[in-house]
This record gives sequence, C-alpha cells and structure tokens, in this order.
Amino acid sequence: MSDLPNQNPSPDLPTHTPPLAALRAFEAVARLGSLSRAAGELHVTKSAVSHQLRALETDLGVQLLRRGGTVRRAETTEAGAKLLASVQQALTLLASACRDVRATARGRRRYTLNVSANPSLAALWLAPRIGRFIELHPDIGVQVYLHASQDPAWKSQDIDLAFLHVRARGPHLAEPGDIALMTETVVPVCSPALIAEAERGDPRVFLRHRWLEEKHIDSPETDWRTWGPRLGLAESEWQEPMVFSGLSTVVAAAAAGVGIALGRAPLIDEDLASGRLVPLMPQLRMPGSWGYVMRIHANRPMDASLPALVEFLAEEGRSQGAW
Repeated sequence: MSDLPNQNPSPDLPTHTPPLAALRAFEAVARLGSLSRAAGELHVTKSAVSHQLRALETDLGVQLLRRGGTVRRAETTEAGAKLLASVQQALTLLASACRDVRATARGRRRYTLNVSANPSLAALWLAPRIGRFIELHPDIGVQVYLHASQDPAWKSQDIDLAFLHVRARGPHLAEPGDIALMTETVVPVCSPALIAEAERGDPRVFLRHRWLEEKHIDSPETDWRTWGPRLGLAESEWQEPMVFSGLSTVVAAAAAGVGIALGRAPLIDEDLASGRLVPLMPQLRMPGSWGYVMRIHANRPMDASLPALVEFLAEEGRSQGAW
C-alpha cells in the first residue's frame, strides 16, 4: 500500500468555482477599498456588490474582507489576501485572452495601448508626444483616456499606463514601482502680441494687464498672491485674477491675449517652442509643488509595446524645457 496521502478532495468539499461576477466584485472592493467605488467601476449598484460579497463568503465558508464599523476602508483578511492574488492573476489572464481574440477577430495587427491622464497633461504635453511616438512605432496604437481626481478607470477602460500628479507630501504620494516622469516649474507667460519683447523683463507690465490664474489645490506657486512680492508689487497694486479650471483653459486664454498667466512647464513647452506663448521674467521662475509619475497597471501582461512607450516618454520627461 502506498504511503502517499490521499490526493483526492474530500467528498463533502464543494469543487465548483464561484460565479465570476462575485469574484470580480471581491477583487474590485479589495483593490479600491469601498463598496461604492467598486460599484461605480463595475456599473452595478452598491447593494448588488454587497450581495455578491456575502454570497461569495458564504460559498467559501470564510470571511474575505473586513468592512464597516471602525474600519475606514475595506481590508482583506488573511484568507482574502491569499484569494485576491489568485483572482487578480486569473482576471488578468482572461482580459489578455479576450483582448487577443478581439484583435484577431477584427484583423488588427497593431497592439493598442490604453493610457490615462488628467486633461491638462493629456492636451498640453502628452498628445503631441504620443503623435511622435506613433510615427516612430507605426505598429503600436495608443488610446488616450482622461481621468480626474487621481482616479484612472483601470478596469472599465482597460488602462495599461496612467500618468498621476504627485507631490512630496500626502495624500497624493508616489507609490512603490511608480516611474518618475518630470517635475514642474512655474513661470509667467503671455501671448507675444500682448507685450512687446523689450518690456518682457519689466515687472511694471504686470500692472497693465489682467492676471489669469489656474484653480489648483495645494500649489502656492500658481497663486498670484505668492508672485506679488517676487515682482515687487505692493498690496495696494493687487488685482483679483480671472480664475480658470484646468491649465489647458488658462493656456488658451493667455494665447488669445486675454492676460498674463502662471504657466507650468513642461506642460507649456510646446506652446513656448512654437512661439504661441512667451515667458516673462523667466529668472524669477519657481519650482512647482507637484510632479508626474507613470504607473503601470498591476499584474499586466506585457509585450515590448508598453516598455517602448514608457522609455520614450521617460526620455521626453528628462529633456530640457523650451525656455
């Protein structure tokens, strides 16, 4: 008789696999930390996610997540953490297989990468560089999605790579594995038609034109009250700036000659290089509080396409600004 233990499962131990929807709900809650955010990503109701989680825990006979009570965000139990790793790997394999089948069915030979960025970075910095990347790599397609509040739609938009705005102090910190892209520098800019070249080093020009300001959180260098003393302006010379949401809107207004803006390089590099904007008193430029990192989707199966894009953009981020 063999001394090996019986490898057959216990006859009273269920062998069926729980529903895929329940496993997806569990993965989303564990990753996002809340039922509400998971429901939003999966396009179902919060109660539906809660029901799927309860059914999954009942089916498996173990608690997978700690949630509610004094727990601020859902946390995996020891059993939940073990299951989560396997579920994420399985979902990644399924997504990859489905993507390959779709590409084959549509007769596409190009590999398409999905990237996500905030509107200002996407419009001012990323879009022209993606165009140059595709010229160099015609076999790689890139789709650019927009996100707000540092929250890319990783699952619903099948994001491969996200660009996140980070700073040295919380809550928007870089995470382990993030790839540094670039830091920011703030400098006053305007349309070349607004101020003659000979006057662009004179701080008094700031009193003769409207100030344009970006509504930006925790960024004193984009606030005209920070710049007043640097320009030698008295408190009595203060004017209320025209405030816009998003740097791309500020840049458009400045380029149209509406007034003087506080531009964030390198996001404005393309406009400076083309002469659409010109810097004023660039010797007074200020380092920005924020920078950008690239974050690759966790457990993402990769071929050479994504590393090629990351390397290209990292080199672009290291390049010197136009001014």
